[in-house]
Amino acid sequence: MKNLCALLFTFTVLCATGQEYKTAFGIKGGYPGFGSLNAKHFLSENTALEASFGPFSRENYGSGVFLIADYEIQNSLESHFSWYYGGGGLMGFTSNGLGTSNIHFGINTTVGLEYTFEDLPINCSINTGPIIFITPVVKLNWGGGLAIRYAIR
Repeated sequence: MKNLCALLFTFTVLCATGQEYKTAFGIKGGYPGFGSLNAKHFLSENTALEASFGPFSRENYGSGVFLIADYEIQNSLESHFSWYYGGGGLMGFTSNGLGTSNIHFGINTTVGLEYTFEDLPINCSINTGPIIFITPVVKLNWGGGLAIRYAIR
């Protein structure tokens, strides 16, 4: 019985797919990007690249733009519903009213939930995770956001 349960578990894991679409484009709100462009593209059945580009604001540094790129592992929970985790890097540029400009580099991790509608080409996700800024000073922040995307199957 123990071997049968292990075999069924292995079969279920191997047959589970985390992907309901190949590429999705849309918008994402949250920190660090308050209304950024967002895209997610699957490289394989359960791995994806996600990128966000948009406006950026950091306390004491001013406003500017940023780019985040993440490598993510997708895991199916139920039909059209999955969770993911991953990490990547952040690069940003800010300037303040005093004429000071800064380049920001950071490392971020993410964990999130994602749902893809069956009858509509819409995909929604919510994520959260720590961001470690390396420049201009080392600082730990917490980020996350909500994305709504058009899914290309």
